[in-house]
Amino acid sequence: MALDQDTLGQIAQGLERILADAPLEAVDHASGQGAEADAVWAVLSQNGFPAIAAGEAQGGFGGSIADAALLAQLTARHALALPLADTMLVMNVLSQAGLDLPQLKLALADPVEPGAHLAHAIQAQAVLTLAHGQLQLAPLSREILTVQERMEDGAAALSGPLPAPSIEGPAPNWLTPIGLRALGALIRSAQMAGAMQAVLDLTLSYTQEREQFGRPLAKFQAIQHHLSDIACETAASIAAVELACDAIQAHPECPEEGIEEIAIAKIRCGQAAAQVAACAHQAHGAMGFTREYKLGRYTRRLWQWQDEFGSESEWSVWLGSRVLADDEPALWPRISRSV
Repeated sequence: MALDQDTLGQIAQGLERILADAPLEAVDHASGQGAEADAVWAVLSQNGFPAIAAGEAQGGFGGSIADAALLAQLTARHALALPLADTMLVMNVLSQAGLDLPQLKLALADPVEPGAHLAHAIQAQAVLTLAHGQLQLAPLSREILTVQERMEDGAAALSGPLPAPSIEGPAPNWLTPIGLRALGALIRSAQMAGAMQAVLDLTLSYTQEREQFGRPLAKFQAIQHHLSDIACETAASIAAVELACDAIQAHPECPEEGIEEIAIAKIRCGQAAAQVAACAHQAHGAMGFTREYKLGRYTRRLWQWQDEFGSESEWSVWLGSRVLADDEPALWPRISRSV
């Protein structure tokens, strides 16, 4: 199921208003913890955003993973330092498995790379894992976490075994480890696309307002090249995410076709993230690297999201293996098929 476009648009507008009024920079500087972070999360929860992509039978709003990806893109444009995107994804998965929906901040462990750092670990109250066909939601506590240095949004590594799960049950037959990783990659791709849009807007504003030698920076050809590169890479990333969302909407049980489109989106967004961040920092000069200036809030996350739920290199290997595994020529039909 998916929300109709009018409903989804109204929900996105509501989320936009909440995020525009929230003290997000203060929440960011506090690593998504403290009274201000709790207040922002309370508003998001009261308005039902964590359960947007969960089934109505479980108390959700009946949205899809594609709907969650659109809202995740919006949260990234505001550099929201809270696990709303991951919680929406976990709620969707629990709902599809017919399991209860907890009113908690939730994290998702990478089912393909269990040793990978856990995004939002010190903010989340529980983490979803998939192993041997079983979904398990286990409580998180600081005692079993090692905070990762120079990581955004309270990322941490598990330093001990998880406690007994509070919710568990069999995963749907179609939800394989690579399928669940792909859903996480779709959310991260959407977030990267949203962050790149914010970087573009910020860089345009900065270069038009800042002057040197009596002219705005945006009038210099070198800066115009940076702006053009950022705009092109951002547009390509947004398009890749839209195609992946269309594929997963057409194949909600995440078959190989849907995973392939998500892989392409994660590869494209990961490649773009590196170039967008580099060009934006060049255009901003030293301003871009300070903690006090907005740009770093986006580019630090871009660098981190590149590797979460599979880097572009890992997904490139997976996608290439899929193409080469077919007995018949498979590359051109994939490139030339209608979308």
